[in-house]
Amino acid sequence: MSESVIPSIDFEVTSTAGDARAGSLSIRDTVIETPNLFPVLNFYGGGTINSNYGGGIHRTVKEFMIGHERINGGDYSKFFDGVMTSVSSLTDYNITRERYDDYVSQPIKERDVFSPFSGILFIDSGGFKFLSSDELDGSNFQIEIDQEKVYEIQQKMGADIIVNLDRPISPDDTHNQRIEKAQQTGKNIAKFLELSSDFRGARYLTLHGYNYSMMDEFLTEITRYTSAETLRSAFDGIALGSLVPKKDDRNALIDAVIDCRAVLEDWGFEELPLHVLGISSRAIPLLVALGVDTFDSSTYLQTAINGGYCTSLMETVDVSEADPEQCDCTVCSSEYLKEWMLGDAPYQKDMLGAVAMHNLIIQKRSIFEIRDRVRCGETEPLIEYIESTVAQDKPTREHAHRVVNHSLGGYF
Repeated sequence: MSESVIPSIDFEVTSTAGDARAGSLSIRDTVIETPNLFPVLNFYGGGTINSNYGGGIHRTVKEFMIGHERINGGDYSKFFDGVMTSVSSLTDYNITRERYDDYVSQPIKERDVFSPFSGILFIDSGGFKFLSSDELDGSNFQIEIDQEKVYEIQQKMGADIIVNLDRPISPDDTHNQRIEKAQQTGKNIAKFLELSSDFRGARYLTLHGYNYSMMDEFLTEITRYTSAETLRSAFDGIALGSLVPKKDDRNALIDAVIDCRAVLEDWGFEELPLHVLGISSRAIPLLVALGVDTFDSSTYLQTAINGGYCTSLMETVDVSEADPEQCDCTVCSSEYLKEWMLGDAPYQKDMLGAVAMHNLIIQKRSIFEIRDRVRCGETEPLIEYIESTVAQDKPTREHAHRVVNHSLGGYF
């Protein structure tokens, strides 16, 4: 590889508190602090540049991201230092072939409209959605999806972090089905590494399983196609997937992350950043305590769509009962946006978009505080945070105690 295409990627852990770690992730010229949350966002929602590429509530959130005059401007960039989107989201709005060609004609961050966005762009392969159909379906076209096409789209959209096209597992899968999916993923990984040998961003290896034996078997299967040595040298991070169906089972999540960390250590991947796909929200403190570096979620959006206004990381009220006067976030501090949240908005998407932005700020603020506590280099500050948040919620109290005892040295 010539020097001109050597990727500038670095992950540095600067402090630890038990299994939790804080540091920085540098990709090209962009640096973000970890642990961190990547909000899920659809950059292309069926519209044109005149509508910020549309997408309903996604459009309003994008206006916050770029400080658009429609939301009265402002700088929200620290809440978008990393963003997750997916190849599979391109045709969510049943677009024409002409519109699709426009969407992939220029990298996202090179478009004038998105130029204020300078965060890390993580583009998922869409493997979960492509389980049911290996096609992108538009209003008048179909595109067959394979590893080559996914990588082509990730490149065209200007990704900073990419993952291989994977075949996520389901809790209902038989052992043979899981093996078959691991082998399909293994074939894709071999092709992915061949195609992306000169990619200048970070490449993350997808890992699937709910316990140690499943993850170990998954890695064993994919090494039938790519050696373990090559995997260790070629990948810049690990992305743990297939956990969304388990998102409400805290014990299952904890088991999976604990076992994932053990598997990564045994396979020689422990120095790489660990990303958990599709899980965050109220699980954030537990994920960080268990040693997760980054995660992504659309919870901030989905909560708003369902009429939820976050009063804290753990508590949500109906937006009709919300009192923005009690919040000092940037959204709630704006009389203009406060009116939007309370229903006096040009469109429903604007009301919901303002609520979604407030919810994201609440989640990101929690990340900021947790990160600061990990930076102390002692477990007590993080234990105190978990005790005052997760442990105060009765359904998750025992899980909080389990994580403290396992990852933070316990209470005594």
